Amino acid sequence: MLSAETLATIKSTAPLLAEQGRAITDLFYSKLFSEHPELQHIFNMANQAQGEQSRALAESVFMYATHIDALQKLGPMVSRIAHKHASLQVAPEHYPIVGKYLLEAIRDHLGLEDGHPVLGAWSEAYAQLADIFITTEEGIYAANADKPGGWRGFRAFVIDEIRDEAQGIKSIYLVPEDGQAIADFEPGQYLGVKVQVPGHAYDEIRQYSLSDAPGKRTYRITVKAEGDAPAGKVSHHLHGAEPGDRVWVQPPTGDFTVEREDRRLAFIAGGVGITPLLSMLHARAERGADLSDVVFVHCCRDKAHHAMADELRQLARAHGFSYRVAYERGEGGDHQGYLDRDVLTRWLGEPDADVYFCGPRPFMAALNTALGEMGYREERLHYEVFGPSIRLQPH
Repeated sequence: MLSAETLATIKSTAPLLAEQGRAITDLFYSKLFSEHPELQHIFNMANQAQGEQSRALAESVFMYATHIDALQKLGPMVSRIAHKHASLQVAPEHYPIVGKYLLEAIRDHLGLEDGHPVLGAWSEAYAQLADIFITTEEGIYAANADKPGGWRGFRAFVIDEIRDEAQGIKSIYLVPEDGQAIADFEPGQYLGVKVQVPGHAYDEIRQYSLSDAPGKRTYRITVKAEGDAPAGKVSHHLHGAEPGDRVWVQPPTGDFTVEREDRRLAFIAGGVGITPLLSMLHARAERGADLSDVVFVHCCRDKAHHAMADELRQLARAHGFSYRVAYERGEGGDHQGYLDRDVLTRWLGEPDADVYFCGPRPFMAALNTALGEMGYREERLHYEVFGPSIRLQPH
């Protein structure tokens, strides 16, 4: 339990962190990788190059300082980050290393002397936060290890099959190299997939949502070839892979799952953001749930980039849900152009459904705003974004 003095000191630094947090976290990562280059095996260096991880850490540190006296408000942030950490095999021994260089970065950037009260307060606060994450992550690791077919750590899988789904998008079916069973998962969860890209010194780990229902002999991930290096390093590597190639996989993790099965559901996907939503839909269909009041909307660049089209049409015919397609350009969809309130109102009906959506961040931000203006309460809007944000802010 932190003292009242420590709590007050931490909260007093929140405005400063809001202003200078990014500079502090940039310095932190520079120190961390200079002294511990081996941690590049864990961190997504593409996000480092683009500044995404530094921004995310700055935001999480600011949120922690702001809510240090009301930790229950950090629950969604802690859950999201802990699941991401579990997909990377973050271990308790990593936390003292991170704490050392974070405190050094705060000290050096703010010009504080050793022993300054701010450093003492943050040392205590960081230790508390580390304990929260270590405990939460151990719970995730233990639960996955205890499942039938479960395991802990990275497990060798091989590519069983590769299917083209659309221009630049492929589904990859994975089976365990040892031939044993695999663990079930909650629809909407993802795999941490580790590969060794030829010519690169460090392992690369990425998270890919499972795109089929649980209970199969394989895990299916559906991967878009992302731009150029460094962002697309792993996706291009997977697109160039062949059946029989080996990858290493963490058990399924993630907290973007259906919360209330008793509510009417709507799914809205942008591009390859369809993957977790398709898993949710397949799972409900295979359980024999009534899907007649479900709405599934898929937004794509054009017909050539429309992934899983035949699969969804067959599901819609078999189960009677409403399947709508919007193309940014070209013909063949139910709507051409971006979604607006009129289209959403026509397709979704009354704002009484739980809406699950996933896609590029600008797409989700615009959709979140539109749905809010249409009368959807925040508790009925569910999405997944990179980083520790609890609310999706427009860009």
